[in-house]
Amino acid sequence: MFKGLPVQLICPTNLSFPYVPVHLSHICFELLKNSLHAVVERYGVNNEDNFPPIKVVVVKGKEDITIKISDEGGGIAKSAIPLIWTYMYTTMENQGIDTNFQASDFKAPMAGFGYGLPLSRLVRSFFRS
Repeated sequence: MFKGLPVQLICPTNLSFPYVPVHLSHICFELLKNSLHAVVERYGVNNEDNFPPIKVVVVKGKEDITIKISDEGGGIAKSAIPLIWTYMYTTMENQGIDTNFQASDFKAPMAGFGYGLPLSRLVRSFFRS
């Protein structure tokens, strides 16, 4: 059974700030999902004992909170950077849904439709002043 990737959280223990839980959860879920996928793709599913950790760093500035999620998944091609905020753009391959399936055994993919980052950006815009 796949044991998962290590995630290292670096955050002050006494940090508190106001936020909308569902918004922050959505954004962090999408970013962590992308990081997890990138690391597994780069290192291979069969190399799980050697996966580098995904780091989540949370720091408080004078006026805001910064949450940085970093990984060793190889990054996004420079030419794709302007496209990642476009709906339906994905860097994942072969994400088409097989139309020849039985409803009882259908497993929808969790990624690859190109909505995660654009929706996260939209949600984040609600926090900007």
